[in-house]
Amino acid sequence: MNFWWFVVKLSLDFKTRSPRKEFWMFYIGNIIVFAVLLILITLFLYALKVTNYRELIAVYSAFVMIWRIALLLPTLSLQTRRFHDANKSGWLTVLFFICSFILGFVSSAFENLSSSSQNFTILTLVVIACLAIDIWLFVILGFVKGTSSSNKYRPNPLG
Repeated sequence: MNFWWFVVKLSLDFKTRSPRKEFWMFYIGNIIVFAVLLILITLFLYALKVTNYRELIAVYSAFVMIWRIALLLPTLSLQTRRFHDANKSGWLTVLFFICSFILGFVSSAFENLSSSSQNFTILTLVVIACLAIDIWLFVILGFVKGTSSSNKYRPNPLG
C-alpha cells in the first residue's frame, strides 16, 4: 500500500520517470482498495436493507464515478511518468484517456443500434481501433522496461 500512497502523493509530477514496479503496485493497490470499499458499501447497504435494484445501481454508479474522478490525476501522472521511463512522450497518456473515454461512450451507443446498421459497423471498427491502441499503450506502461540510463525525461529512477 506504500506504493499506492506514494503515487497519490506524486499526483502533480508529470516530468520524471516511474519504474514498472510502481505502476503495478499502484494498479494492484487500486484493485484492493476498490474491492474493500465496495465490500464495505455492500455491507452498509445490506444493513440498511436497501434492496431496490435502481437504488443499488445508483449507489454503486456514484461510488465508481467518485473513485474514478478521485484517482484521475494520480493515474494520468503515473502513466505519464511510465511513458517517460520508456523514453516515450507523456502525451500518449492523453491518447490512452481518449480511447478509454470513446470505448465507454461507444458501448452505450451500441444499445440502440441493430447489427445490420452501417453505424454499427463504423462503431465496431472504432471499438477495435481503440482496443488495439489501449492494449498497445498498456503493454508499454506495464511491460516495457525503462531505459537503463538517463533519458530526456531525467535519470533512471532505479539508479
